[in-house]
Amino acid sequence: MLKKTFEIIAILILITALAFAGYQGWKLYGEWKDRDIKISKEQEILSVLEANKGMIIKLSTEIADVEKRIVTDTLKETTVIKEEAPTYESTKEKLIELKEDLVANEEDIRVARIIFEDRIDKFQASKDKILINTGDGKIVIYEDENGNLVSLESGVTITRHRDVEELKKELGIPAVVEKKDKDFSIGMLYNDDFTVAISYDLIDYKKLNLNVTGYDFESPKIGIDIAYDINDSLEVGVGVGLIDLKEMGILDEKDYYIKLGVKF
Repeated sequence: MLKKTFEIIAILILITALAFAGYQGWKLYGEWKDRDIKISKEQEILSVLEANKGMIIKLSTEIADVEKRIVTDTLKETTVIKEEAPTYESTKEKLIELKEDLVANEEDIRVARIIFEDRIDKFQASKDKILINTGDGKIVIYEDENGNLVSLESGVTITRHRDVEELKKELGIPAVVEKKDKDFSIGMLYNDDFTVAISYDLIDYKKLNLNVTGYDFESPKIGIDIAYDINDSLEVGVGVGLIDLKEMGILDEKDYYIKLGVKF
């Protein structure tokens, strides 16, 4: 009776653990898919440059030519605002000239006004704005929607150095965490008796592990189980025996178990 009750409890725990693992796996896939869709152009560029040290990526926008490369641990960006670029200042000057003849330049004024208002909107939407006093005058630079530093003026060259690790944090790129070197565990296993068990992690997901476990060394068996990491050193799990090594075959009866292990 006690054995039957234990088997029912073990089955329920195993089903719950499998369902939870499946849910977490689906959730992880959803997070990965969303991140893949939402990844920004700046993240893509940084990833490519990190994987190909020494490469120079050249970009061209409506008002600027941009070069990006990684030197040691620094992202170097050089932005050249084209002389003929329709920047805020050049478009404003053009509008002043066109308004000298409102009738003849009506269509050109309408087009220039659209460009002018677009420059204002992009400048106002920028999170970073910098005013530089050159002595001869003032230059305003700001960050565009793609993360490039640009200027309200034409014919300006801007160079920016950014620490790669700090930039990755700013962009929300997760740091690479080396896998913990604790794939084995040894502990006690209980089916209808206590025995020593040794497990090896096949798959890790956060605090859940899918393990293959050897136990009952008088009549050696191998099982599969799902374990939960209590902390960095201890895990608890439930599983089922699958193979009887002594008989070299599949177990005839289901052998459900609970285990507690120390990871190493």
